[in-house]
Amino acid sequence: MHGDFKRRQARRLLGERVHHEFNGRDTSPGLPDLCVSLLTEQKLTWPFLRDGYKSLNRIRERPLHCNGFSVLLQHNPGRMKSTMARVNEEDINRRKCFLCLHHLPEGQKGILYRGAYLILCNPMPVFSAHFTIARTDHCPQAISEHVSIFLRLMADFGPGWTILYNGPKCGASAPDHFHFQAVPSGAMPIQKEILMKEKLAPIAHKDGVVFYRVKDVGREVIILEGDTQAAVGSCLTSFVDSLKKVLRVKEEPMINVAGSYEQAKWRLAIFPRSKHRPDTFFKKGPARIAVSPAVIEMGGVLVTPFARDFERLDAAAVEPIYDEVSLKGNSVESAIHAIVRPTAYSTSS
Repeated sequence: MHGDFKRRQARRLLGERVHHEFNGRDTSPGLPDLCVSLLTEQKLTWPFLRDGYKSLNRIRERPLHCNGFSVLLQHNPGRMKSTMARVNEEDINRRKCFLCLHHLPEGQKGILYRGAYLILCNPMPVFSAHFTIARTDHCPQAISEHVSIFLRLMADFGPGWTILYNGPKCGASAPDHFHFQAVPSGAMPIQKEILMKEKLAPIAHKDGVVFYRVKDVGREVIILEGDTQAAVGSCLTSFVDSLKKVLRVKEEPMINVAGSYEQAKWRLAIFPRSKHRPDTFFKKGPARIAVSPAVIEMGGVLVTPFARDFERLDAAAVEPIYDEVSLKGNSVESAIHAIVRPTAYSTSS
């Protein structure tokens, strides 16, 4: 009886939050149109979101030209809560989960996606459109159990959109509640750099999926590219499992992933990580630089909530941050070559 009551309550709460549904069968309007419509409506009816997007008009940005790659610095005070989030187990257990249905802010609505996820407008946006895609039930962040829906989201959003994943220990502000993000494609510098043929070094292939290493971008980036969802998904899952063995860890290895679907191909940019935050994040006083790299930062948009960091960061300061938080190449290649046959043109760093 108690279980039935909880399920009825969950269905009622979900019904109150649904602005529209997308099940993949009725494709008119498409998912991007539904999301844009949701964003427009929520700006009118949800003051907190409206204020969040107004703050985007006040952000400051400037490019940095690093050694072989570009970074866009963004001074965005609206991201203070996310950048400075306490994500240790004790603090996570103490706070209410802000992605659970019964804790969502008053006025927030979403799109019920394939019956199990709620697409929500992110009230602390980095880009002109920024969505969080959360499970309707409370379950931990773990990519291997959600690979199929990850790739399906890319196809449903289609060209012009990128789906983001933050590992539970390297950028997810809610590691206890599974979620993705969706943002416009092309907003992160890395997305332009991985289109440059001279930057891509093919290192392996399996079942029609090609593994590339991205050269000269200041951090480790692996590209998976293929035209079959099942094969791309299998390669991503195998890579995560293999990296876990190479690193000798029981939990999910630290990774961030940005994926898109264009010209009938899936392309995943994977950022293997050695740590979440650089040492400078934990320093005291003026020596502290409050940069907390998650997938958006690894993609080249370095968000700084404090003006002092935005004004003083330069290439000489940024390059060591990327190097420090990125996993070194030998471990990554070992993980790849444990699951696929190296190509004749494979290179090691």
